[in-house]
Amino acid sequence: MKIGLNIFRLFLFSLLALFFSGCAPSRPRYEKILGTVCFVNLYENGKKSYYTEIFDRLNQIDSEFNLFREDSELYRMNQKAAYEDVPVSDDVFHVLSTALFISDLSGGAFDVSVGPLVKLWNVNSDSPHVATQAELDAVLPLVGYNNIVLDFQKKSVRFKKAGMSVDLGGIAKGFAADEIAKICKKHKVSRAVIDLGGNVYVYGEKEDHLFWNVGVKNPEFPDSPPLVKMSLPQNSVVTSGIYERYFEEGGKRYHHILSPKTGIPLENELYSVTIISDNSMLADALSTTFFILGKSKSLDMLPVFQKEFNTQVSAIFIERNHDVTFSPGFPYESMLLTEGWQEVPKKSGR
Repeated sequence: MKIGLNIFRLFLFSLLALFFSGCAPSRPRYEKILGTVCFVNLYENGKKSYYTEIFDRLNQIDSEFNLFREDSELYRMNQKAAYEDVPVSDDVFHVLSTALFISDLSGGAFDVSVGPLVKLWNVNSDSPHVATQAELDAVLPLVGYNNIVLDFQKKSVRFKKAGMSVDLGGIAKGFAADEIAKICKKHKVSRAVIDLGGNVYVYGEKEDHLFWNVGVKNPEFPDSPPLVKMSLPQNSVVTSGIYERYFEEGGKRYHHILSPKTGIPLENELYSVTIISDNSMLADALSTTFFILGKSKSLDMLPVFQKEFNTQVSAIFIERNHDVTFSPGFPYESMLLTEGWQEVPKKSGR
């Protein structure tokens, strides 16, 4: 069995996304938190106290959202919520309520109640498992975001079915990136790069007042230089793709993006979806949502999410047939760079 998950390698190649940034990193700090390597570079504003505050906050978020820590708030909630109303922290309630709102808008394409499926397939581990149809039939009735009940006055959570569990892995890192950006703003940090296992947030502006240059991986050769180069102002960039976390068994690849309807890794026309937005939590959730919806439905839904969250959202769809589609009015300079796919400049939509 081949397992396509190596956290340190993911960290190294997420840094490749910033290969063209034009700013040489200085005094960065990184730790393994939230199941990945979290990297922060505050450049000339990199005071020890700022880094301490940032990584203390990341560790606090891990203690709330880590699905695999028995002392985490999410683990406790999953154990008790089918039997009683479980009060949760402001952080968990905020992220969970946002997730359910996105679930409603997407018609269930984004569904954090997939916890039983995640546990069944166990893709993010050293011992993944190909689920049988009988196992899926037993677990799928437990999947359904409408069976999660929130009490907004008490800030509590209740499940309608025993055996349900919530997995916030598709949105929590985006929330964490937004929290780090708030700390940077509080301390008037002029520029920073935040990389939470591939959830990249470029904060502020470069020393020469130019935009940041950020890359999107080539899904066929993720260890090679990026496929797409973009020039961005302050923004979050999040990609979901079939090459990120997977395992192979019997000559077939099984990736980590599971369909809430069928319970199996989703197969469609897409290799990956990249979302660009200054709302990293939204970008994190939409990268998965749009992968599950597919390109056509996602492009139809994009204006809805922009309106509901009152923010700019742009998307890049990389397809198996080598088509690369930018969302309408894509506002950033970009270029295809891969040697195998012809280099084509993409003009700004501004």
